[in-house]
Amino acid sequence: MDVVGRLLDVAARHPDAPAVVEQGGTASYRDLVARAAGMAAALARFGPHPRVAILLPQGTDAYAAMFATLMAGGYYLPCNAASVPARLETILDLFRPDVVIASETGGLSLPEGCEAMPPPPPAAAPFSPRPPHRLAYVIFTSGSTGLPKGVMIPRHALNHYAAWALEAMNPGPGDRWSQHPNIGFDLSVLDVYGALCSGAALHPLQSAMDRMLPGRFVAARRLTIWNSVPSVIDMMAKAGDLTPDRMASVRLFTFCGEPLYAAQAAALLAANPAAAIHNTYGPTEATVSCTLARLNEAGPTSGSGDTVELGAAIPGMGLHLLPTDQGDELAISGPQLADGYWLDEVRTREAFRAITVDGREIRAYLTGDIVRRDAGNRLFFQHRRDTQVKIRGYRLELDEVNAAIRALGHPEAATVLVDGRLHAFVPASGGLDVDGLRRALEKRLDSHAVPGTIHPVAEMPRNANDKIDLAALRRLVQESS
Repeated sequence: MDVVGRLLDVAARHPDAPAVVEQGGTASYRDLVARAAGMAAALARFGPHPRVAILLPQGTDAYAAMFATLMAGGYYLPCNAASVPARLETILDLFRPDVVIASETGGLSLPEGCEAMPPPPPAAAPFSPRPPHRLAYVIFTSGSTGLPKGVMIPRHALNHYAAWALEAMNPGPGDRWSQHPNIGFDLSVLDVYGALCSGAALHPLQSAMDRMLPGRFVAARRLTIWNSVPSVIDMMAKAGDLTPDRMASVRLFTFCGEPLYAAQAAALLAANPAAAIHNTYGPTEATVSCTLARLNEAGPTSGSGDTVELGAAIPGMGLHLLPTDQGDELAISGPQLADGYWLDEVRTREAFRAITVDGREIRAYLTGDIVRRDAGNRLFFQHRRDTQVKIRGYRLELDEVNAAIRALGHPEAATVLVDGRLHAFVPASGGLDVDGLRRALEKRLDSHAVPGTIHPVAEMPRNANDKIDLAALRRLVQESS
């Protein structure tokens, strides 16, 4: 069933059940569908398949806008409303939407022909869903050229993923589901469609305090399902909130976006032994996630870094190991694959390729992740094949950071990740205004992409191929710590 049909079915059966519980009040399923219908009617004037950018904070209006776009036969770009203006303008210029749904655009320069529209009022009459576009949404992730790349997720991929999530997690009326990731991060897709296609109540973390102290939000809202990147576990523990009294309501913790460590899983289970823990894995190009490991205890570890297993492929998806000079690279096949990258045939051909499996060619996405299979046939993440890293669950190309530094007049800058922290090295024989450079980067990059430490150096170390020696830079960081 299509996700729009699922929402309408839930609303018909449970019209007065809470759909979204916000700081300012609660929207029932009847309210949510009325808001979506009002938006869909307004979007219909942009043609049979409107291209929509959603620039709203996580909450009822943002979720209604997603369903409204799909109801109107269109596809959408979910934007992180807290992103820096320069990045938002770059993404909007690449996507070229017909309309931006936003309460206010904050002086953003919109593409020519793009209209800004505040969320319209709820509709008094239902809206009949129109024939769908092939795409459901486009999410822009970090790109190696310094420009973000748009991952095009088709409607059938979203439907497949939602159907799996509903079966695997069994949410329904009475469940209270967190909504921690911003809507520009594809992990939020699980929250929105998992909760609102099942009758659960979605609880967005909207204040800075809630995001700083998520464990207290869990307790205050008595959440039953928690979804986030694993590093949030450490935030809860650091705040002293990973305790039985605060975690008691949660029946399911589900994680994706970065490796889950055995110690993190063990800490959760110590706080709530009855809870189920799902570790999932998947790039944006495979519609959020494509594996599942159910952990009832700390689970098997990799022996290097103590990460838990990635899990088995979910129904319909395939995992394939391709030998490389760095180890086995994981390739993914199946109905959740993206169509490719927005207006970028070159990178699409590089990442999505035909591979031979059991004597036949199939389309696959090459993840760039090097994995290891153990004697029990379990897969464990080892490292990235390229310069792509994850910071707090956000995928980041180090070259995007380097490009921003280069644009500020430092052509030989290089960035490395050591122990989860970004370090930028900048040649500056005549001295460097480190604080000024950081302030300039904060205007160009999202907060997770700004290096935590900027190191002025006399010259950059180079390898035998006359390339900047990144391994030497990592050693410099480790030796100085």
